[in-house]
Amino acid sequence: MVAPVPARANALGFTLIELMIVVGIVGVLAIFALPAMRDLVVANRMKSLSLDIYSSLALARSEAIKRNSSNVSMVAATGGWQNGWTVCVDANADGACGTGEVVVTAYDAIDASISLTGPTGPALVTFNRDGRLGSAAATFKIIYTANNIQTPMRCVELSVSGRPKTLVDTNHTDSDSCN
Repeated sequence: MVAPVPARANALGFTLIELMIVVGIVGVLAIFALPAMRDLVVANRMKSLSLDIYSSLALARSEAIKRNSSNVSMVAATGGWQNGWTVCVDANADGACGTGEVVVTAYDAIDASISLTGPTGPALVTFNRDGRLGSAAATFKIIYTANNIQTPMRCVELSVSGRPKTLVDTNHTDSDSCN
């Protein structure tokens, strides 16, 4: 005589079929979420870069006032603003942060997917001892090189009074700067 098979006790956990269905649903959701996540990351990088420029300009201005010096500059790295910048007390007023000069802060090159343009010829911004610009008014433009519709251009404008302000392009047209 064959012994009866006992009834199965309440099983705990997931079956393989249930697990495969959940993995499939998560995969479909990820396909739709990843492009939006990429745009969020790029927008955050651009905002962070504009705030770095803003804070560097504000720091250079405050250092000029604090030190009562007309030679506090924010100087682009060799190759342009894309390769970074330095805020320094340019003691010999040569437009460069050389040896023996006080470097207040320095920034490295930025991500290659973002384009940063600023003043050219010379690529520097200088503040006078009263906090006003010793150089011409300047605009820094930050553009995502792949898709400007999802991530609008950002600008940091610097008036001759020396006060920086950040702007976002509202009409998604790079040619007219930020508006």
